[in-house]
Amino acid sequence: MKVLVIGATGFIGKPLVEKLLERNHEVFIFTRGDIKARRLFGNRVFIQQWDTDQYTVLQEYAHKVHLVINLAGENLGDKRWSEDQKRKIVSSRVNIGKAISFALKQSKDKPYLLIQASAIGYYGFSEDQTFTEQSPPGEGFLPMVTQQWEDSVQDVREDNTRKIFIRTGIVLGREGGILPQMLRTFRFFMGGPLGSGKQWISWIHIDDEVEAIVKLAEAEGLSGAYNLTAPNPVTMKTFAATLGKVMKRPSWLPVPAFLLKLVFGEMAKEMMLQGQRVMPSKLQEMGFEFQYPTLEKALTDLLDR
Repeated sequence: MKVLVIGATGFIGKPLVEKLLERNHEVFIFTRGDIKARRLFGNRVFIQQWDTDQYTVLQEYAHKVHLVINLAGENLGDKRWSEDQKRKIVSSRVNIGKAISFALKQSKDKPYLLIQASAIGYYGFSEDQTFTEQSPPGEGFLPMVTQQWEDSVQDVREDNTRKIFIRTGIVLGREGGILPQMLRTFRFFMGGPLGSGKQWISWIHIDDEVEAIVKLAEAEGLSGAYNLTAPNPVTMKTFAATLGKVMKRPSWLPVPAFLLKLVFGEMAKEMMLQGQRVMPSKLQEMGFEFQYPTLEKALTDLLDR
């Protein structure tokens, strides 16, 4: 299968490309950072330097591939959410989605599948609800971002190209996400939950994230939203206690909510102090087997690497 990947040099994109190559798929990468991509993948992939406003360049290659995977977007946790940063977060996702929609509409031979990144932030936040793919969108900045992210490819017609939205939870890995930051505090015996500790953490091991995307890509006839989370979400308090147990460090030092709000502003409220209990119902229905279904097993593996 010929696969075009946008966002291939990121935290999820790098291991995903490696897995696709391992499974003998031919990979095309569209990226702004072609030097970084060549350093990572060499001549094992086709690399096209690309800016999001170059619609015709994307159109030229869209008809040559069977599948487009779009993972690109400004890092949500990279900077404090100023109004300018919030606009950048939205536009970085919507503009690429529009470019993909244009390219696929204009291509004579359509890819038969588009896998579009999204996030469980779609559902909003709750301490007592459980969310599945059937749950409605919530309220707040993150639900708004994810709805616009998914809507950016609404012009891609299902009768020409199937669409799968991967609503990803908190991805645990050594090279990105929240885990490296938490490891630093625990190593210095300063680890603990954020805020009240009651907020749900719907997490997934990076290996299961990548395997799930590949399974969805290789399956026939699938479409719609899929939650990419492990089947055993935990509260922040349990997350901190489990990490402390695996690291043989205490987890008794909570970070006060007011301090997080002072430092991170609105980002703290939605990304650190609230959460959602999300279940991967459709993945389980298709028989997907998680290699790391429990948090302790996932953290033990990652810390042993």
